[in-house]
Amino acid sequence: MLRPILLVVAGVLSVALYRMLSRGGKTYAYDRTQVLSFLSDGSEHVIQEETNGSIIITNKTVLIDGLEYIFKPTDNEPVQALLDFDDSGLRSVRVLLQDGEKQYFINRNPVIRTA
Repeated sequence: MLRPILLVVAGVLSVALYRMLSRGGKTYAYDRTQVLSFLSDGSEHVIQEETNGSIIITNKTVLIDGLEYIFKPTDNEPVQALLDFDDSGLRSVRVLLQDGEKQYFINRNPVIRTA
């Protein structure tokens, strides 16, 4: 008696999860970042880091490691991120900071590891 009810609940939850994930947009991995800061004397300070994480691009926002930034603003929203494309597709995502920007470079050659 309980088994059919649990199967129906599992089916409904599966459909709901699929819809949530498919609405999330396209997912990319990044493999390095670069922070560009503008110093008070007008010079630039660049810090590069080998790191990785995930980027999800939706209709108007970019979700980077759980933090959301707007790249297609509406009304009075500020632009918080810029998408950089080249002939091969998305190259990087730049997040605009108060004193510079942080750039996330897309990993176009993911390493496939075998056990």
